[in-house]
Amino acid sequence: MGVSFDDQGRPSEPPQFVYRGVHAQHPMIGRARQGDVVPGDENGAVMPHVHNRGGASAISPFTSWTHDLRIAQSYAISAGEGGLVLRFPAGAPPAGERWSWEWSPDVYGEQEVLLRGARGGATVLMIESQGDVAVNT
Repeated sequence: MGVSFDDQGRPSEPPQFVYRGVHAQHPMIGRARQGDVVPGDENGAVMPHVHNRGGASAISPFTSWTHDLRIAQSYAISAGEGGLVLRFPAGAPPAGERWSWEWSPDVYGEQEVLLRGARGGATVLMIESQGDVAVNT
């Protein structure tokens, strides 16, 4: 589910997916149910380290993602039932796309990466009663 690291702190193999937990009270939960990802402010000037500290999401051009499905699940259920997990394949954007992955200082140890900009087409994983996820079809 997560990424394992070697003794030098490097990923032992490239991650296949990135995940984002969206809790039931999130202001963009409706868009997330459609597989859309929209940051608080696509044109915001917030730097990654400021976004990572927290409290700047409304003015940030970033959304937070993780390589660890369990971390995304914990965010998805943090406000009770109705949350979900979004999933994208890991990798660079195709030429001409307006979104990009950016480095995160990851001060909370969440295997965080940041998505700059809006992006559609995420796979929506619904949270089941036991906290497991299922692909929304």
